[in-house]
Amino acid sequence: MKKIVYVIASLGNAGGMERVLCTKANWLSQNNYDVTIISVLPLEEDYFFEFHKNVKIESLAMHKQGKNIIDFIFRTYNKEFEKRLKNRLFELKPDITISMFGSEYAFLYKIKDGSKKVLEFHYSKNYLSHLMAHIPNLSFRRLRIWKFKYDQYNQRKIALKYDKVILLTEKDQLLWNNKVNSWVIPNPVSFTTEQKSSLTNKQIVAIGRFTAQKGFDLLIKSYSIVAKKMPDWKLIIIGEGQDEAYFKKLIKTHNLENSVTLQPTTKNIKELLLESSILAFPSRYEGFGLVLTEAMECGVPCVAFDCECGPSEIIQQDFDGHLVPLFDIEIFAKSLIKLMEDYNLRKKFGVNAKQNVKRFHNEEIMSKWVKLFESFND
Repeated sequence: MKKIVYVIASLGNAGGMERVLCTKANWLSQNNYDVTIISVLPLEEDYFFEFHKNVKIESLAMHKQGKNIIDFIFRTYNKEFEKRLKNRLFELKPDITISMFGSEYAFLYKIKDGSKKVLEFHYSKNYLSHLMAHIPNLSFRRLRIWKFKYDQYNQRKIALKYDKVILLTEKDQLLWNNKVNSWVIPNPVSFTTEQKSSLTNKQIVAIGRFTAQKGFDLLIKSYSIVAKKMPDWKLIIIGEGQDEAYFKKLIKTHNLENSVTLQPTTKNIKELLLESSILAFPSRYEGFGLVLTEAMECGVPCVAFDCECGPSEIIQQDFDGHLVPLFDIEIFAKSLIKLMEDYNLRKKFGVNAKQNVKRFHNEEIMSKWVKLFESFND
């Protein structure tokens, strides 16, 4: 039985990376793998996602790194973090250790505990540049962009020291320009269901963190066009985050209080999607786009910006959804309206989506992971 250890910053978040880790760990733990997840930060009383009883979860009990000048100069936090993780890996003796690209990525490959070291990258290569470009009123923007370009260069240099680097899309592999030790393994869809949305509810849903990356400001602006033509439809945006007040102000500015609502994160994503008729995905940039596959599993057609990575390798244009030129809110609105007006088109796309998403089912994706793990025996 192979022993696998995952290292992640925290399990308390409701993000896609945590959802994907839960899906993979549960599958592996039920298929003859010994799985341990090490959380860097102290464990929450309740995890947002439900792990199988066979998955072992523990913590290094590190506190969140502060801005203490002594810590910065002498790297006391980093040294203690590295020491605790190193000691634990020597105790666990795993066959394979997988970093979820937390701060441990900078040193994990150096730990000579005998395990193969794998780096999972859940973003797109250029995520730091995209992040800097879309934070409003950012001081020293140009200097920060150059700093993050250096960070990206350094990330690639470190990634080459790992036994394998796992990327989510073919496009991202091209951006990394790293076929030496990289494999492309997409995220598995987090659930399967025999049910399909009826696609009759006049409800559009969007799901994600309330940050600039997810583009909900663009969606709200786009929906101001939609609402004038389709006033009986509703848009629900699910999530939490720093931009919530800004989104509420934007909804009010465009007089959309009766058409657009913000709702907190929910564990009942499947039920929410089954009650919806369209998924809107307005991200400015992505690593993959897990919610797209979840919507497709429920037979829900998607409208997405064709951002740098993710949607174009999930959605088939005009077959199971619409890909919209990045930032074009007018075409995004037209694509939504086209589906809203035509039930038969929604139904056609929904049937195709349900079929197309099978390539992201656990059996398909986890077979790639098993192949990767077995390659270490060669």
